[in-house]
Amino acid sequence: MLFDTHTHAYFPELANRQDELIADMLHHGVRYATQIGCDILTSMQAIALAKQYEPYFATVGYHPTEGQILTRSEIPEKVAKLDQLITEYRQYIVAIGEIGFDYYHLEKGRETELKETQRILFFAMIELAKKWDLPVVIHTRNAREDTLRYIRESGIQKYIIHCFSEDYIFAKACMAQSDEAYFSFSGIVTYPKSLDIQDAAASIPLNRLLVETDAPFLSPQVVRGTTNSSANVRHTLDVIKNLRSESAEEIEKQVFENSLRVYGI
Repeated sequence: MLFDTHTHAYFPELANRQDELIADMLHHGVRYATQIGCDILTSMQAIALAKQYEPYFATVGYHPTEGQILTRSEIPEKVAKLDQLITEYRQYIVAIGEIGFDYYHLEKGRETELKETQRILFFAMIELAKKWDLPVVIHTRNAREDTLRYIRESGIQKYIIHCFSEDYIFAKACMAQSDEAYFSFSGIVTYPKSLDIQDAAASIPLNRLLVETDAPFLSPQVVRGTTNSSANVRHTLDVIKNLRSESAEEIEKQVFENSLRVYGI
């Protein structure tokens, strides 16, 4: 069985297709999918899906590019709202996320200010994760050094580097910091030019690997150009199987067990 550890089925491209999406994912051996929140509204949408559909779980969090539109004075209010959601719907929520650092979308001339807002938001989200003893789903883009630095400073132990787009050196730095760091590979690992990411997928210990779609984005190479959905996580895992020395059966079994473990299911 497979587990799509990171998807956004509430996005408009997918929102009205849940019965179809679930039938398709189950047909392809994908047993579960985690709906990832990016702000208050999408966290609520993720919870609503998890409440309605048995194969779904939810996270709550603030994506860094969503969070940086907040004023710093607004951050405590938003954290309190997420805290309230967890209080009401804890049975459906398996992590805090996605949170982290995205320096790709920084507004020119405000880089320092927005980086600091992202940092403040990240640490506020980490405190929420610690309060509820939940793992963290981390987004990082063009922010390699700060991501590593702030992970270390936060003291967080159980976390997922989602949509892994770094190299094995980055993964080793995370694993040196925590023996509960996991690395989730998306359709990017299937792209022919993703050589560093493929090397990481081949080299990271099997008990730290996860797979995801990040749907509706990042469709694997064999269906690239189409709207992504949870069923396509099979294609990503198939590529990883070809990169590694373990048997296909062992890889599939272990990656599924990793998914259950990190999300406490």
